[in-house]
Amino acid sequence: MALPFIATLAVTFLAWAVAAVLSQSMGDAMTLSSSVWLATGVTFGALLAVKPPKRPAVLAGAALAATALALLDGLTVLPALAFGINEALAAGLGAWVARLLRATGPEGRMEPGKAYAGFLLGALLTSMLGASIGVMLWSWALPQPIALLVEWRVWTCTTFVGILLIAPLITSFAGFRVKRSGGMATSQFLAGAGTFVLFFVVAALIFSSDVSDRFSASLGPTLTYLPLPFMVVTAILWKERGATLATLLGALALIAWTNTGGGPFAEVEGFPGEAVIEVQGYVAVMALLVGVVNALGATAAQALALAQDWRTRYRQVLESNRTVVANFDAKTGTAQWGEGASELLRTNAAALLTVQDYIAHADPQDQSALQADWRDLAQGQREHALWKNSLRWSDGRVATVSARLSGVRGADGQVEQVAVLLEVEA
Repeated sequence: MALPFIATLAVTFLAWAVAAVLSQSMGDAMTLSSSVWLATGVTFGALLAVKPPKRPAVLAGAALAATALALLDGLTVLPALAFGINEALAAGLGAWVARLLRATGPEGRMEPGKAYAGFLLGALLTSMLGASIGVMLWSWALPQPIALLVEWRVWTCTTFVGILLIAPLITSFAGFRVKRSGGMATSQFLAGAGTFVLFFVVAALIFSSDVSDRFSASLGPTLTYLPLPFMVVTAILWKERGATLATLLGALALIAWTNTGGGPFAEVEGFPGEAVIEVQGYVAVMALLVGVVNALGATAAQALALAQDWRTRYRQVLESNRTVVANFDAKTGTAQWGEGASELLRTNAAALLTVQDYIAHADPQDQSALQADWRDLAQGQREHALWKNSLRWSDGRVATVSARLSGVRGADGQVEQVAVLLEVEA
């Protein structure tokens, strides 16, 4: 148990440190304020991705990394340890809240929409709690006075955006395994790559330099949100893993361009650092859009998988009992045959276009009674009818069938279709 604990701790420590260095390198050139804090996203995402026995190692690795960073920033040992504990406490509590809403339901299925709502709630709790404790620690550890409200806002916003970008990436790739077959189709991958390239091209045109010089002062700022549809389409095509990676790369590019003075946010600032706030909001909107798209896509995929599962079970039950289902339109008699009908009936069921075609293959002496039953069912004079007869096909084969017909009424009370269960004798 000691080796896995140490390995998880070391990986968390290194990942947290790399994310912290990357975050610090993207500080605003004028105010030195960080635009995003990715390190806490590493802690939060790892706590959601790993199994319960490894969570203490994740918390320990993140706490040690945060403590080391505080020591490098010049704090003494006690305040540095306090900042490390704050990292573990805030992320641990937020991830616990996220897992509560992420838990599977009574049927063992996770609800993607509910899980994403829990993720957002946990991320917000982590950001606000960490900021609240952090500013108190700063006011205690630093000799000079600090603007508590400003620092609290910066900590909360940067941490929240960092969690939105990093944690989904970690959770989506947690169970990743390289496969030789299956997965995304080549055409789908290329289409997503195309829209992602378009996102970068459009984003570069708007954010990499002074947008007013490039598109005029009246048109340039109105193009700010033009790149977002390309990112949303990329998320739809590339699904969760590709979408989270594309969002992170796109967000880092937007932040870097803005911090170097490019784009509409840096062009007009009402006060120093306003561009940092605005690009945080922009990146948060982009991450939220992608997150919602992923949640909706996961919900649709889950519903499709459930429907296919029930379809398979339904067909297996019918086939095991040599049963066929069919629907006849009450007015026209048009037939819709279920799967496996041709095999059991020993003929091409698609050639039986109407109920009249079915009746025409019954014994001649039975056809008048069948016609009368059908007329009564279609007119609503009877609810059910039982047919037991032999169907003779042109190739000489015979199928002995027991059929139960039931009228299905619509909202107006009239019979709209007749549902049929046909049991074919072996």
